[in-house]
Amino acid sequence: MIESYKKPSVKFLVNKGNYNKLMGILSFQEENIVTEDWKEKASNLKDLLLRYPIPQKDEDGDIAIIDISLYPKEASELLVLLISAFGNIEVEQDYTEMMKRK
Repeated sequence: MIESYKKPSVKFLVNKGNYNKLMGILSFQEENIVTEDWKEKASNLKDLLLRYPIPQKDEDGDIAIIDISLYPKEASELLVLLISAFGNIEVEQDYTEMMKRK
């Protein structure tokens, strides 16, 4: 019987600077987030993002773009960790009032 392999379905590209920011935020969360469960998730995501992304090089041979693929659960956890890191940003507008309703 042939085993089926499910590929990650969430894909995005980041430049080198944004990749480093992303990894910096995960490192911050790994050390500072309150719950051990989320610390472990930050650590696991950091490991995934160091192991599996595909770097694309520019004409000079330097890494310029990083191609990242995640499973939906991993992408969801990454979003939670990113949003929770922005605790110092002041939000003056309630954007839920602007949501389009059917």
